[in-house]
Amino acid sequence: MKNFLQQQGGMALVFTGAILLLVSFLTGWTRYNSVLLLSLLLIIIGIVVHVRQIKRQGKY
Repeated sequence: MKNFLQQQGGMALVFTGAILLLVSFLTGWTRYNSVLLLSLLLIIIGIVVHVRQIKRQGKY
């Protein structure tokens, strides 16, 4: 399980941020900047982590 999280941790953060954006839209929380900022940060951090993992594996 730990190996899976190390390999797919970045994508999990991106998906979590995207799901949070979707939930905030469906529930009407779009007027709260904290929810939108949190989802944006999760997506950006997930992208950075994913790119670093790909570079470390030598596939980039």
